Amino acid sequence: MIAGSLSAALLAGVTVVAFSSLPELWVWAAFVGWASYDHSGANAKALLTSSVCMVFGVVMAWLVALIVAKGTLPLSSTAASGIAAGIASFVIVFVSRFMPFSNVPATFYGFASTFAFLLMMPNAFSIDALTSFALRNAVLCVPPSLLIGSVLGVIHQRLALLLTATAQRPVNPFAVRLTHPGRTSQKK
Repeated sequence: MIAGSLSAALLAGVTVVAFSSLPELWVWAAFVGWASYDHSGANAKALLTSSVCMVFGVVMAWLVALIVAKGTLPLSSTAASGIAAGIASFVIVFVSRFMPFSNVPATFYGFASTFAFLLMMPNAFSIDALTSFALRNAVLCVPPSLLIGSVLGVIHQRLALLLTATAQRPVNPFAVRLTHPGRTSQKK
């Protein structure tokens, strides 16, 4: 626990400083990605499903934003947002029966992170921004931040292992759990 706590403290500090020099990337999204990896089981499968699903969530949110920003549905933006988000949520849960998309919470972490970006950034929720090939486009800038977070989760785990006394290290490096085993919704 001490090694995991120290590892988290060191990595979080370095991450905040590093992201301060990367204005197109979002430290909060990196922390969401890190938490998603750990919450998803902190193992090789979690790295795959959490990463794939967070990006899938970003794409689904981006599609919802495009539909609303374009005025595709002849309704108020609130009603159009609700209907488009409802359809996207149906798709997200429905495709979860396929292994790469099976991590529904991670998909919604990506979905929510995208809307956090869209609602925080001036003019991000516009057709111009949503279709640009620039880092003001949510589908281009949110995924790298989330995926860096997944990598931070792996580094956190590995650094905790390095800081653990040799006699107490598990044989399987992915066996280190950084959350209480009873507090996760995913099976090991």
